[in-house]
Amino acid sequence: MPDLLIIGGGYAGVWAAMAAARRAEDSARDLNIRLLSKDAYLTHRPRLYECNPQDMRSALEPVLAPIGVELIITEVRDIDAKQKRVLTSGADETAYAYDGLILAAGSVLRPQPWGEDQGGTWSIDTHEDAVALDDHFATLKDQQHDQTGDHTVAIIGAGFTGIELATEMRVRLAEHIGREQSERARVILLDAAGTISEELGPGPRPHVLAALEAAKVELALNATINRIDGDQIILDNGERITAATIVVTTGLQANDLAAGFGLATDATGRLPVDGNLAVKGLEDIFGAGDIAHAMTDDSHVALMSCQHAMPMGKYAGHNAASSLLGLPMLTYEQARYVTCLDLGPWGAVFTSGWEREVQAVEQEAKARKQFIMTEAIYPPTNDRAAILEAGAIG
Repeated sequence: MPDLLIIGGGYAGVWAAMAAARRAEDSARDLNIRLLSKDAYLTHRPRLYECNPQDMRSALEPVLAPIGVELIITEVRDIDAKQKRVLTSGADETAYAYDGLILAAGSVLRPQPWGEDQGGTWSIDTHEDAVALDDHFATLKDQQHDQTGDHTVAIIGAGFTGIELATEMRVRLAEHIGREQSERARVILLDAAGTISEELGPGPRPHVLAALEAAKVELALNATINRIDGDQIILDNGERITAATIVVTTGLQANDLAAGFGLATDATGRLPVDGNLAVKGLEDIFGAGDIAHAMTDDSHVALMSCQHAMPMGKYAGHNAASSLLGLPMLTYEQARYVTCLDLGPWGAVFTSGWEREVQAVEQEAKARKQFIMTEAIYPPTNDRAAILEAGAIG
């Protein structure tokens, strides 16, 4: 029986497992599928800007066990592509052999030139990071509030994550320090660029700016950071910003495992994959999600988002299983692209297409966002038929 190994318990890895199991089921062939994950949960990373981040994950076992996928909790440290084995670290150091491999190890927060001086900064990159930030907010309630910046929150990076966190910030603070104190707090959104989230384009921007204004978020654009020293952000122009909380949301780069093959990667460290999501230059290895540089069509590269990770996972799972079972593969494509940006109490903005044509704003868009965040990104559980159906393509 062929052995298919999947690295990563995020959206790409989970949907790859569902699709591979579906492919084996449909073909009435035997396939041994194992998924290696650093913990037993699927973290709903797109939701970590919200209140109660400790609740933003769900167990993997109820998704994988009903479809016969073995979950192995371990940390992968290296992949030997020649010997076809995956090496893990820690007390359970083991070598896992494979016939086919799906690399869906995701991404990490991109390091910055001032990284060594970050000091006590926070992030919402992982579940642990987001919970730690929430715990930090809880400590602010009992502090004396007579110092400059004691309730100031500075968010570095005005991309999708930074905007969503900034517009939600007063709601987050109110949970811990009370509404009155949260309304008096300063929330500052910094970016080295001259506009917020340049990749959004001009269509959504007026709505984003309106939401930031409604949330009383101060914008500090063209703000190049020289260093961070404790509660001080020192800019290149000498300006200092004092903040009790400094959160870094400066974008993502592929997991370091991608660099271990010695292949040329893109600017974010992603591995090149072909139309079937097979990693170029490697044998029997497929890539999906944030670690793969894949074309959604003739002109557009998949983004580091769950919107692309889930379909990529399905195609990678289908194709990896097909390759091992001697069945035809499918070319990955994803013609439909939308953006739904949460903008706190103001609402949201929903766009369609790569030109990001605005389709809905405020509470109408918020309802769409809530559906995505509370239903669409969650896999079925404890129901074999529903799980296998979720792994189907088309």
